[in-house]
Amino acid sequence: MKSFSDEKEKELLDKAFHASPCLMAISTISDGCYIKVNRCFEETTGYTALEVIGRTSVSLNIFDNSTRARVSELLTNQGIINNFEISFKKKDGTLRVGLFSAEIIDFYGEQCILSVANDVTELRKYEKEGLMLERMSLIGQLAAGIGHEIRNPMTTVRGYLQLLGEKPDFLAQKSTFELMISELDRANAIITEFLSLAQIKRTELKPQNLNCIIMNLYPLIEADAFTQNKQIYFVQGVIPNLQLNRKEIAQLVLNLTRNGLEAMEERASLTIKSYVKGSKVVLSIQDEGCGIPPENLNKLGTPFFTTKDSGTGLGLATCYKIAESHNAKVRINSNSNGTTFRLLFPIPEQEQVELISALH
Repeated sequence: MKSFSDEKEKELLDKAFHASPCLMAISTISDGCYIKVNRCFEETTGYTALEVIGRTSVSLNIFDNSTRARVSELLTNQGIINNFEISFKKKDGTLRVGLFSAEIIDFYGEQCILSVANDVTELRKYEKEGLMLERMSLIGQLAAGIGHEIRNPMTTVRGYLQLLGEKPDFLAQKSTFELMISELDRANAIITEFLSLAQIKRTELKPQNLNCIIMNLYPLIEADAFTQNKQIYFVQGVIPNLQLNRKEIAQLVLNLTRNGLEAMEERASLTIKSYVKGSKVVLSIQDEGCGIPPENLNKLGTPFFTTKDSGTGLGLATCYKIAESHNAKVRINSNSNGTTFRLLFPIPEQEQVELISALH
């Protein structure tokens, strides 16, 4: 059997190190500085080897404090880590998720840490989407089974309450009847949202302009803002027609604008924008509220998840379903100064051609 010289073996190991599809790095135990990283590490994090070597993960701010502390503790106690899930930050600040393994090795006579990580960000995203689909499917089954059966007796009760409220014998209780009717209407509205999540028929899309749909809704949104002593602005961009369902888009816009208004204090402003970015039409709804806590961002759109005292958690879930039926992506940015929801609608190919021709 052919044996390799030390130089040849080092060359082969170096090639395997750089060819690995995993992020790999070697750092010293003494000061924590990186002394070697592979190409996958550079491509995934955005840092070049020259930027990394001689620096620590602390100075590069790749890991948060809790991750660093956990890794340090495990290495100290066990000397090896296997498939520990971590979050790490790219050079541009983007957060990724990885399965991290590490062990203490001897590297040219020095005690070092060999770190290996698999980027599982997309996998976790697909798992989350799969869980969302399962929950939506469950909601659909429940809604299809009981939704209509609940609404029928409610309609009967509401009718009798209206009838009794008009009788002279019950005029003194008219306000009570009106309150009961309003509560039935609120329950009916919740069921309507619930049923909209269960619709499995294909959404009928027609070429329409997003600006026109919003302008038709604008007086209603403006009235909501006025009654709450808040400002609203609509900045219309020049956008092409899209394949849209007017009724669903109207519901989406109303849900998002009302959420934004509810999140703000008096005299704050809500801004709606439409514009073209690349091959997408972007609908942006920006509020000046207190923002959404980071731990809640990943839960948005999950049916029944809500931070409102009287919320159902179905409004945003409906928005996500409508976005999905229009092949639109939802993007959220939130901080202490407010939250921005952006919906990215694909521009039909023919409209893209006409848009490019118009620009030239």
